[in-house]
Amino acid sequence: MPSNPSFAHRILGWATLTFGTACLLIVSYAFLGYGGGSSSLEGRLLPTAYRKEIPWRVFTPDMVTSGATIPTDTHVIFELPENIEPIARRTLFGSFDKDIRYWGYCLPEGYDQATAVQGQKLPGRVFLSEGERTAREALYKQKLNDRFSIPENLTEMDLNQLRKQPAGRIEHEFELFDPGSICYIMTQRPLTLGIDHDDDEMNDQTEKENGTDPLVADTDEDGLNDGCEYFRLHSSPIKRDTDGDGLIDSIEDSNHNCRYEAATETNPVQWDTDRDGLPDGLMKLGTGRNMKILGEDKNLNGTIDEKESDPRKWSSENDIVSDGERYYQCLMTGGTDC
Repeated sequence: MPSNPSFAHRILGWATLTFGTACLLIVSYAFLGYGGGSSSLEGRLLPTAYRKEIPWRVFTPDMVTSGATIPTDTHVIFELPENIEPIARRTLFGSFDKDIRYWGYCLPEGYDQATAVQGQKLPGRVFLSEGERTAREALYKQKLNDRFSIPENLTEMDLNQLRKQPAGRIEHEFELFDPGSICYIMTQRPLTLGIDHDDDEMNDQTEKENGTDPLVADTDEDGLNDGCEYFRLHSSPIKRDTDGDGLIDSIEDSNHNCRYEAATETNPVQWDTDRDGLPDGLMKLGTGRNMKILGEDKNLNGTIDEKESDPRKWSSENDIVSDGERYYQCLMTGGTDC
């Protein structure tokens, strides 16, 4: 569908019927146990005879390209640009939060509205956030235990069907969005919507909001992609050394897998990983005459060399004296190479 000013008017002309029908089908799936949910999301999508009217928003391909924010409590329709690569769900919506709840639906290629409305199944594909899957799985298990469903008690045949359905999953669920897709979404919390020009798992709208460069995968040039730092490692994508301990983030995350692994790495968001009173790398502490330059990895190379203590261990000697205490004892006794 081309991007032009009439797009929003034309798409809203059939959106309510098309996506409204799809939403009600999904709600029915949830009530019958094929996914589950709560009144905070699916319940709001019941006909307006039962619920207050909910506003609609439409985001054109140009708006998706420039970046937008998906509001809460709103029926949102968006069309992806044709000239992009397939994009992962979490990148498209700018959220790796495992608790946030959102779900939606995309029309299939060659969609025929009249046929779809008359059908008994969803005509396209459904996507769910991790938080929505968890909620659906919990409700699924509850229905099996309570043997109750809306609007009436489940029969034994219904229960047998539920047991065959994978918990928390619904038919046609997908994770990768194709270019040109036209989709519907409703979310519990605001989501950034955008494409990912630099392929760093952080969409352009999220980058704009966090001060990173949407055209550069590693804005701070510390060896870790912006999305890796922001979403998984929770370090700063605009600071080479997030915790200020003298070690750049990629040295602390030595295998570059965007996870802090205590057995082999120091924590890039804590200046003193082992809490022994000494910085992991080398840094200034204090001011004026009380200022000292101290640390454990004195040459800042990420390895434990001779005359260096282990920044991952409270006591490198494995005794009752911390590395910090040992360092200050050395200073107090006149040591010059502590």
